[in-house]
Amino acid sequence: MSDPGWWEHTAGAALEQGDLLLDIPIYSTRGAASDPHVAQVETELADVVVVTQTCDLDNDKVDHILVAGAQPWRVFAGNQYAAGNTAVKSSGFHQNLVRGNIPALTLLAAAGNTIPTIDWTIVDFRDLAVIQRVDIDTHTRRTTSRLRLRSPYKEHFAQAFARYFMRVGLPLDAEGFLPYALTAFSI
Repeated sequence: MSDPGWWEHTAGAALEQGDLLLDIPIYSTRGAASDPHVAQVETELADVVVVTQTCDLDNDKVDHILVAGAQPWRVFAGNQYAAGNTAVKSSGFHQNLVRGNIPALTLLAAAGNTIPTIDWTIVDFRDLAVIQRVDIDTHTRRTTSRLRLRSPYKEHFAQAFARYFMRVGLPLDAEGFLPYALTAFSI
């Protein structure tokens, strides 16, 4: 059996976790410093992957959908390098991406023989947005084709998000062990 790849094509309003939405408007608000009752609305077009679970989307259990920002590797790496994160050029960083050892990031394969085409892509779970379902439905009806992660890549994506979201940051309160450890053998 040949490998069908990471992606399949889909169209229409039916939405699933792992759908890649290109150039979708993301709205954000910012309050005016001089008047807390006045908000400025900013819009940017972004590429995102749907994070909300398919069962919630299928059963109309959500009016708002969680998405994570996606960038082609070259754009992501260029932005990181420009921001001073030179580690993105290291082979160790690349290997950790492939292995899934960078909790905030997950790597998605290129889809070069498809329409739309995408390059190797980084999904950044620190770049989350919530979009109204009606806005996503409008967007999906306007696009002729989009990519959807196939199984088991869809489940791998969901697990990568879960690992990032559920991680526990413990305080460094065990440092009292350090002087104790030195005295343990002097008995």
